[in-house]
Amino acid sequence: MSDGAAVTAPLTRAQKFQWFLEKGLAEGLRPLPATTDETAAQRLVHALEERFEVLRTSLAVVDGELRQRVHRSGSPLRVVDVAPDATAQQCMAGLVEEFTTRVHGRIGYFLVQFHLLRDADRRWLAVVSDNVAMDAGFHSVVDRAITGILAGQLDGPEAYVMNGQPGIQPVEMARREIGPQGAVERTRALDYLREHFRIAPARMHPHRPPSSTNEGRYYRSTLTLRGADSVFARVMSRTELLPSAVILAAFAQLLCWRAETDACTVNVSLDNRHNAELRRVLGATAQRSPVALPRQDRGLLAAAADVQQALAKGHPTYGRYDPFDLIRERVEAQHQRGICLSTDLAFNFIPPPQGWTELIETEGESADSSGTEITWAVTDEVSYEYGASLSVRWADSRTVRLSVHGDSQVLMPEQCTALLRGIELVLGRVATEGDCTAGDVAAEVGLVQLSRGPHEQWVDGRWIDLGEIESRMLALAGVEKAELNIDSGGESGTARLTARVTVADGPEPVPLDLREELLRAVETGELLAVPDRYEIIDVTPADARAATLRPAATVEETTVRSVLAESGLLADPDLDLCYVRAGGQLARYPEFAELLRRRGYLAPDFPRVSGMTTLRSLARELRRSDPVDGLPVVPPTH
Repeated sequence: MSDGAAVTAPLTRAQKFQWFLEKGLAEGLRPLPATTDETAAQRLVHALEERFEVLRTSLAVVDGELRQRVHRSGSPLRVVDVAPDATAQQCMAGLVEEFTTRVHGRIGYFLVQFHLLRDADRRWLAVVSDNVAMDAGFHSVVDRAITGILAGQLDGPEAYVMNGQPGIQPVEMARREIGPQGAVERTRALDYLREHFRIAPARMHPHRPPSSTNEGRYYRSTLTLRGADSVFARVMSRTELLPSAVILAAFAQLLCWRAETDACTVNVSLDNRHNAELRRVLGATAQRSPVALPRQDRGLLAAAADVQQALAKGHPTYGRYDPFDLIRERVEAQHQRGICLSTDLAFNFIPPPQGWTELIETEGESADSSGTEITWAVTDEVSYEYGASLSVRWADSRTVRLSVHGDSQVLMPEQCTALLRGIELVLGRVATEGDCTAGDVAAEVGLVQLSRGPHEQWVDGRWIDLGEIESRMLALAGVEKAELNIDSGGESGTARLTARVTVADGPEPVPLDLREELLRAVETGELLAVPDRYEIIDVTPADARAATLRPAATVEETTVRSVLAESGLLADPDLDLCYVRAGGQLARYPEFAELLRRRGYLAPDFPRVSGMTTLRSLARELRRSDPVDGLPVVPPTH
């Protein structure tokens, strides 16, 4: 390991994405030889840290900027004895809970912790990590490195990354991104993302799932496609289309047909990028890039060609840059249009293990479609980000599994089966030089269009249920009647939602009260639209809070205002009209969160304060915790 003080560097764009937006964890439990003692386990961890600098990295705020700090060694290895009446998995769950409570999302701690678990005759290496350091893809790289080290291999990280190609360490990637070439790529990425958000369609998902839903709503359905190597090879040789483009086109077009939408936006994962430079970055690379796909009724071959062009021209080149700078613009666009713009479909494609060249040169019998099977199982989740996500993975060199992680309120299991059969049918047709349309495929496999309620209205390429919004407004205290309508927007062509509210005698709600409640419903996904205009009947139309500030009424509100004043994020914070993201920079959020912690409050996650929550609403949700000063942190140097 390098001598001297810890090295600091900016965060990569991927690391910022994980820190501010994803806030996820990675964990792993690896069996070790029963003879492994603490000294041997420590040597193993040191060997891993030698290969991968992110395993010995912490985060710090330097001059108001969040930066990564690479140390000479990582977090000390802890030896944990598994209780006699417990399993290693139960012990691991306790370590994850401890990491979540005391370390995760806090500045000054190592991003990765290793533990040696032991009982009377067994040993395990347990790792708990912030996703900033380790995502699912990189976790497999580390696992392969452990296998190599235990086998006596002393190679560098290049032996374990993407078929032997050398990996790029995060510090090196950060330096590339802030250099001249990175500035050029960033400018191009911002142009691409602005164009995406300009044309991105509204959500197909009827609502973002709330966290209080019942278990059993979410499921995973898998189609096992035997002989996929033969099918994919024929697709590539006869059409010059990548199988990933054909599958994504079928997935998007069938769901557009089912929902009767003009387009959909799909988050496409890193593994689908045919770009070695991006896929070789070590650590924090699991990010998705949005791709807007319009509905096409002229044939799925043409749709697949457009998908392939979109992936080749935009997605691989700009995928590592995430739209932080466009969050505020996106929120404003939501308010102006009165519609929530977001992706609710995801796509993940793993290239074949033997490589594209070997696959396309494979000679084999045609795939036996009668040998395919579909399995279905309920998951124990109570919420999921997407209405439907499709993953394509290889079980072996000839068998592919297409798995849909679905929300039953968006895509019922029987309709998921029809969707998977539809994708299978499209692959077969394309492989035999035949074309088809989404409507023809849907009819053949039994995929049906969604039924529409009496209050649903077609707006800007999607259906909006005005009844949901009306019910939400009627649930507010003092509201007796609510009428909603959407006009075409006149010459601008931008649809506007108008809400006319009648209140009971006595209560005096004002427009800002109603808007605050509706914004909260939009944030949680209970509503898809933000009313742009209000009419209050029998109440003074002017909102007094627009002219005069309400005094801080609680300790939490006083705390928020003092923190904002101290940090300089907002000059004159209005608790009712200001959003903390609106007046600050992304890099200053860690400072804001740290000041809250030092005052003894749990800091809200960045998404909570990214433009949809008023400061007063934020203050109401603050919860007490132990001051961060009372917790140990990693030393600045080793």
